[in-house]
Amino acid sequence: MRNNIIYSTIILLIISTSWANSRIAFSRPSTLLRTPSVQHIHPQENPYLFTAGFSTETINFDLPSLGTSIYLQTYTDNGFNIGFTYTTIADPRTKTQIDKTNTSFEIPTELGLHIQKTVYSAGNIKIDMGLSDIMARQWNGKSSFQNPSLYAIFSSYKDFDKFSMTYNFGFGSGKVALDEHILVEDFEESGKSPIGYFLGFNLLTPEIPRLKNRLNLLFELDGTSINMGAKLPLTDEYVISMGVVNFSGMGDLGNRSKVGQADVAVLSDASTICFGFEMNVPKLSRRNTTNPYGNPDMVYYTEDAVESLRDSLNNIIITTTDAYNAIADSIKFLTFSLENNEIENTSLYQKIAILEDSLYQRQNQQVVDVANYNKASRHISRALRYYYEQEYNQALIEIDQAIELNPNLAIAYARKGTIYYSMGQVQSASINWNIALKLDPEYDEVRDILEALKNNKLKSADIKQEAETD
Repeated sequence: MRNNIIYSTIILLIISTSWANSRIAFSRPSTLLRTPSVQHIHPQENPYLFTAGFSTETINFDLPSLGTSIYLQTYTDNGFNIGFTYTTIADPRTKTQIDKTNTSFEIPTELGLHIQKTVYSAGNIKIDMGLSDIMARQWNGKSSFQNPSLYAIFSSYKDFDKFSMTYNFGFGSGKVALDEHILVEDFEESGKSPIGYFLGFNLLTPEIPRLKNRLNLLFELDGTSINMGAKLPLTDEYVISMGVVNFSGMGDLGNRSKVGQADVAVLSDASTICFGFEMNVPKLSRRNTTNPYGNPDMVYYTEDAVESLRDSLNNIIITTTDAYNAIADSIKFLTFSLENNEIENTSLYQKIAILEDSLYQRQNQQVVDVANYNKASRHISRALRYYYEQEYNQALIEIDQAIELNPNLAIAYARKGTIYYSMGQVQSASINWNIALKLDPEYDEVRDILEALKNNKLKSADIKQEAETD
């Protein structure tokens, strides 16, 4: 009867829990990216007191959108795997919303507790159960508690050659069933989640000589997407983690800032690039000492052990701060590059607009020039007709109107010189012929007339010939 009640309670919790909000890769008590996993080590053999670190998920580079988490994990002697997380959630807004508001995003924060316990162990097989994301959220001046995710894991490991493979298969609810690293609809909780499954593999490579440690390759299916990554131990205490969440959607990374995607928000299944850094703090060394107050069974920590712990904590703070500053500097550089690109694009658009305007004006000017040329030609034709009728004054009026319309017509000045010569005004004729030759150095008829005039050999036939030349 008691077992039936326990099983019924477990099933009820699994079915009733709903989606939690945000998960950052590597921040939960797990050897994988996002899904829970089992550590195949006896609690008494665990050499570390706790693990501390931070992790990030970059969702968009063009419009920087970054989720971060600071975490603390410990593996107790009685078999509990406990983790604490402080998480800030990435900006999910569309580019259009960002451009319209021109304000910084009010980042929701979450404080979470995660508990896992081994319930069965035999040989290389373990079964764990746990509660993840027992979480309090602070956003928009409001605080709320989120429903946790309940899960169970079956795990086994196998050694072959110099490799070690760990298998993790489980099922659960909440984020285990369908993980949302952000909420699209104003960070409101979505509907109920069905029971979901997850699958994960850890592959430990042979020892890397230069690092004197083994690379941990990660692969998991979290129920909705495929995630891959790796953990690179720099030393026994320091580990760098990296990976990709929703690997199949990497082609759409950064869509929010692309042309035609300005109204696309960061979706719950968006791909992310993950990075993490952690430090494993060793357990304190102990020695039995005589209690000056008369209790010989009491255990004291040595001053050296306390100093070692203090140094380890200081190293965590310094390393975490340096890594955070490096990431912050990278984000500032990306932002600066985006701003410079925007300025350059604006300048380019202005230059293009000026060129387009100049081209438009040039086209209009060409139209005007053609129209003026046609009108000037008609005035020249009428002037020629008046010239033959010996109405020289009227002919000069027509020529002047042609010159007013197009001051660069050499033929107009040539005709004007001919008219003046016929009126007996040789000096005025010479001036206009020289203007015509200056405008058109290839005007041979005018050059011949000026040469004949210079040599006093100018004949009426030459004048008539020039007047009839088009």
